[in-house]
Amino acid sequence: MNGRKKINLTELDESSIVASFKEEKPVQPVTPAMKPEAGTEPESEYLRLFIHESPVCARLGKTIYLRKEFHERIQRIVQTIGGNRVSLFSYVDNVLEKHFADWQGEIEKEYSRQQTGIF
Repeated sequence: MNGRKKINLTELDESSIVASFKEEKPVQPVTPAMKPEAGTEPESEYLRLFIHESPVCARLGKTIYLRKEFHERIQRIVQTIGGNRVSLFSYVDNVLEKHFADWQGEIEKEYSRQQTGIF
């Protein structure tokens, strides 16, 4: 044997593996059912949807280019609203996740409409 411990793949926790690649602690997803602590304002829908770390590691994604003004605007959002606790990658990933969830039906309809048969 080569000295490596055999791993049972069914026992792996994906979120722990992803978190192990990040320097910070894993972020617990915020659920709408969570109630704010006494004396605090309830979390806005915007914060709940977009201002949290993505479960995907940026290194597993692809490089894209953004308009300079969009990059600067997003950077200000994550620095100010996110308190530098959210990466630019996570913010964009969260925005795209919501976009695809909201528009999936329309996207699928347009995609099907654009498809043409070979014959």
